[in-house]
Amino acid sequence: MDTSTLAAVASFVALSTKPRLLPPLIPSRSLPRTRGSLAVCCSHSHASPPPSPLPCTASDEEEVAPPHLRLCRLAEEFGALPDADRARRLLAYAAALPPLPQADRVAANRVMGCVAQVWLLGSCDRSGRMRFAADSDSELSRGYCSCLVSALDGAGPEEVLDVDPADLAPLGVAAGARSRVNTWYNVLVGMQKRARAAIAAREGRRRGEPFPSLVIGRDGAVRAQGSYAEAKVSALSFG
Repeated sequence: MDTSTLAAVASFVALSTKPRLLPPLIPSRSLPRTRGSLAVCCSHSHASPPPSPLPCTASDEEEVAPPHLRLCRLAEEFGALPDADRARRLLAYAAALPPLPQADRVAANRVMGCVAQVWLLGSCDRSGRMRFAADSDSELSRGYCSCLVSALDGAGPEEVLDVDPADLAPLGVAAGARSRVNTWYNVLVGMQKRARAAIAAREGRRRGEPFPSLVIGRDGAVRAQGSYAEAKVSALSFG
């Protein structure tokens, strides 16, 4: 066997043993969105799957799911991976996140409390659903942002507020990695602040007015103030 043949064989072996990473779940830009849900597609490649089984199936079938279910799917996706592959998956999510224009990477859009610089935009579209965009100067933080954007973009403001920070715990963030926990938590809190602002604008309240809640009147009666609080009271009454 000559030298060129040996080199070709070695190259083939090196390529065939290289670990492969399936693309992450990403928001579908072309699918119609329905109230309270986001179209999410699980893209796939023809490459061999990684050793760890993933709940993401190699299918082009479209799925719609509420935010809490999307977070559950993210938790399952990351929980099925060892730590090293989890970091690679975050980087894959980071690559799928469209970068923010430089004009939006300003102090007014900063998410405070993160070690890295993180910027977040959020507003309500004409159909009443939240639209989020985010970016960071850290690739891992971009990955966290991408995960949360994929889960909450297209949700109603009330759905965003219904997300409990504890829902992020199953995503496999190491308890000792405080900066990572802060990134997940602070970006979620930033999204919820923007959802509150959207509800305030919808109800005609000025920015800075108290968020709708339960109000105790002079007669001692407790009343719900604002549509979000009223919906909560109604749910509790019939629960």
